[in-house]
Amino acid sequence: MYRTIIWGLVITIPLVIMISLGFTVLLPALNNPQSRIYFSQFGVPSRYRSQGKPIPVETVSVQSIPLETRLAGPGEFVPLQQVDVRPLVSGPVENVYVVEGQRVKKGDRLVELYSIPFEERVNQIRNQLAIAAKRQQTLELSAPERIQELEADVAIARSRLQEAQERVEQIQTLAQQEIEENVEKARERMKVAEQKLKQMEELFLEGAIYEFQVLEMQDLYALRQQEWLEAQRGQVIAQDRQFSNQDFYLDRENQLIAAQKALNQARRDFDEQFAVNQLEIETLQLELQEALRTLDRSVIYAETDGLVSRMYIHPGEIAEPQAPDPLMTLAEDMVFKAFIDQAQLNAIEIGDRAQMNFTAYPGKTYTGEVIRVNPTIETQAITPVKIGIDRQYTYSVWIAVDEAQMPPGLQGVASFQSSDSSLVIPESAVSELSGARGMVMVVESGQAILRSIELGRTYGNQREVLDGLTAGEIIVVYPQGLQPGDLLEPIPTSQPML
Repeated sequence: MYRTIIWGLVITIPLVIMISLGFTVLLPALNNPQSRIYFSQFGVPSRYRSQGKPIPVETVSVQSIPLETRLAGPGEFVPLQQVDVRPLVSGPVENVYVVEGQRVKKGDRLVELYSIPFEERVNQIRNQLAIAAKRQQTLELSAPERIQELEADVAIARSRLQEAQERVEQIQTLAQQEIEENVEKARERMKVAEQKLKQMEELFLEGAIYEFQVLEMQDLYALRQQEWLEAQRGQVIAQDRQFSNQDFYLDRENQLIAAQKALNQARRDFDEQFAVNQLEIETLQLELQEALRTLDRSVIYAETDGLVSRMYIHPGEIAEPQAPDPLMTLAEDMVFKAFIDQAQLNAIEIGDRAQMNFTAYPGKTYTGEVIRVNPTIETQAITPVKIGIDRQYTYSVWIAVDEAQMPPGLQGVASFQSSDSSLVIPESAVSELSGARGMVMVVESGQAILRSIELGRTYGNQREVLDGLTAGEIIVVYPQGLQPGDLLEPIPTSQPML
């Protein structure tokens, strides 16, 4: 009997213990939204939904609170701008006046090329220009004298023509006195013409001359007859005198025309020679200017303040404008380039302040201002490798350092600290869809509304909300197991915020 009692106790006691544990463990889990049983058909959401009752849920109000951001990133000094110094002319390098790492000012002499060929070219053009100028001066002096001589010839020819004109007029006044003489002379000329006409007709019949010669002689004979008739009428004397002096008058007229032509041609020739010489002088002046510019370009000056970051040329080497490498590189506007993880990029904006510590200056802290935020690709591969090997995608923050002139390549660390107000919600309230998007359950009019939001940074157990919610809205802290449209009974959470 005692054995039966003992066996009963052995079986009953564990069963009682298991039942007690069931009530103490399982029952709370059914009401705990962080347990898996809560989402089952025995959990609170399922049971209340089936009964048509509002589901009691823990809620929180979306708050806007100040958040401090602290982050740091390694980096180095880089030039904001780099100026490649290249020659504008070709030639051997005679002198290099700077060394790598030296600071220069705008206008400082950097490199000098071998300048003798350029100087010889300048002297050659100057000699040609002097010769052309002397030729132009001689032309300017001789042209007026020659023009004056030709103008004098024109004046003389015009005077002679006037004398011939007066002579013709005198002959006309004396015509009446010589009428009888002219009649006789006209008769004699007519007889001579008649005899010549007969002779030419005989020659024509013999075939010795052409018919047109006979016709010309007939015209001349008719003309002599007309002259004889005119002389008889007392008019031939004037015509005869006029005809006898016509050649003289025409000769004087031709002399005047020739003198005027010579004058005009001389003026054109002088103008043309002057224009040609002037053009040659202007061309040589332009060539001289270009030669002087080329000579000036044999000395290369700094076009801006900067630091000689790299040297590619040495005395004795040939400088070429089209060479692949410049003579040297000047770095200006040095800035500190810090590398920041892209997940923290939203925490930095242009204008933010930064503190920097450099390896070369231990114990010293420098300050600066963010002037640029750029995506960049950095690689540490020394030899060519497959795409993607040793390559890190990150973001660079460019910082202008206050009152500090540092050489390129100086390494250090930049740290940033900022404070701003952001909307935050508990991390447990978010069901993430991707790295920057998520879903939350919003309580509106006692019902569950599913909403998509844009997520930002994480602060402890809280998550920054960039878009999708406004301050004061009520969201469910543990939305698992809920469905859109469920009736809810909001219970403000007792969890502390940040």
